[in-house]
Amino acid sequence: MILRKFDYSEFMDKPNAWSLEGLILENINLLVGKNATGKTNTLTKIAWLGDMLAGIQPFLLNSGSYDVEFYDDNDNDTYQYELNISLQKIQREILRINGDIKFSRESDGIGKIYSDQLKTNMDFKLSQNQLVVVSKRDAIQHPFLEKLAKWAEGQRMYAFSDLRRDSLFFTNDMNNINVNPRDMNSVIGLYIKGEQEFAKDFKTRVINSMKEIGYELTNVGITESVSLFAGAKTLYVMEENSQMVILQSLMSQGMFRALSLIIQITYNTLKNLPTTILIDDIGEGLDFARSTSVIKLISRVADEGKCQLIMSTNDRFVMNNVPLKYWQIIQRDRGQCKIFNYHNKKEEFDNFKYTGLNNFDFLATDFINSKGVDE
Repeated sequence: MILRKFDYSEFMDKPNAWSLEGLILENINLLVGKNATGKTNTLTKIAWLGDMLAGIQPFLLNSGSYDVEFYDDNDNDTYQYELNISLQKIQREILRINGDIKFSRESDGIGKIYSDQLKTNMDFKLSQNQLVVVSKRDAIQHPFLEKLAKWAEGQRMYAFSDLRRDSLFFTNDMNNINVNPRDMNSVIGLYIKGEQEFAKDFKTRVINSMKEIGYELTNVGITESVSLFAGAKTLYVMEENSQMVILQSLMSQGMFRALSLIIQITYNTLKNLPTTILIDDIGEGLDFARSTSVIKLISRVADEGKCQLIMSTNDRFVMNNVPLKYWQIIQRDRGQCKIFNYHNKKEEFDNFKYTGLNNFDFLATDFINSKGVDE
């Protein structure tokens, strides 16, 4: 199950209105645009939807409307999900699969849901802040909800520039590690779990991936941190032709960000968890060669069908190394954001190949609008 279409709007009758339309997604996607066009906000709204459908968000979005589409390549089914929330109360929620309504409910919480076992629609009533996808989840009666929930549970969001070297992990019991794999700053605990659950395979994969992006490591692991607090753990690495241990706090910011991302993607891949991975500011803090290598590494994971990848960037190195067919160009007019991509502007994307310019110039020269695209 992957996300194929994403439209969103909020506060449309207010001065702070914001909307996004035209986001048609592939397995690999790169959101590009000028500063303050809505790249981070788009990823955040996708992540929030995942958190709500997974049932881990303690409260609903304040107000907003989702119109999204998922594709299940196992059964060749298209899921269309609509959700409208106002002041943390659900006004409308509906799911269609291949055009057939599987459930619908209105603002009073009353609705109908199809039962696979009984082969009929069942009446229900929920409170105004309960999602059908979460509240009616039942693998026997409503297996279609299970697929949406699994997508949501596997979704991950990482803000590349916010991965923190100063984060520590506290435990006095290495055999009882409790960590949230959705927390991007829980990488130390996640590494411990990775070694425990997958033995040497986990460490080997992490080291090999780091080598692939230009960090020639011979070892990686966990050690006690020099800290005022008992049980504080930190990451360390060792480089080729050196016996010196490099603690997490002494790593370059670029090395730690790359290591952190690789640990988390490696764990999720081995657990067969990821469905959609969101990465904001991919490549931030890395040089040209390593930024390029990181993109190639995670794109290969997505290309192999192990996950869907949605990235955002302002980095020209990243833009120049992600094919234009994966680009999603965001343009904003006040609170309205539109997406231009290979689906809706194929001619413009194809024509740019003959200019001899690099990918970054596609954005920098405003090539889309210079070809007469409506503002």
